Amino acid sequence: MAKKVLIIEDNPDIAECLRVGLERAQFSVRVALTGEEGLHASLDKNDPPSAILMDVRLPGMSGIELCRRLRQEPNTRHTPIIIVTATTIETDSAAASVGADCYITKPFSVHEVVERVHSFLQTPDRRTLTRTEQH
Repeated sequence: MAKKVLIIEDNPDIAECLRVGLERAQFSVRVALTGEEGLHASLDKNDPPSAILMDVRLPGMSGIELCRRLRQEPNTRHTPIIIVTATTIETDSAAASVGADCYITKPFSVHEVVERVHSFLQTPDRRTLTRTEQH
């Protein structure tokens, strides 16, 4: 059975780019376009994600608030969360303070995102915030 990745991204082009890359890597992918949709999809007990990719700047609920809320929920407390963002100022401390596992800055390599998702899903003790910047 394919691992399920939830993408929470308000830019349809970026969401599609990530979706295609992850599906080519044999992941099952679901996309949410707002923080609220992402929260609902994350907590779906019938279709829970194995990993979550999210932007920081989302309509409605921010990615930082969403991450904070997901870390408080028993069903998503240990789900890998990777923040994909163009916002780099204070991202280290903000991402770490809400429990994100990693952040990747935009623009990004889809290959790097896929590798990062694979890595977090295969590593039992992944609770160290890491940063990947693309230049």
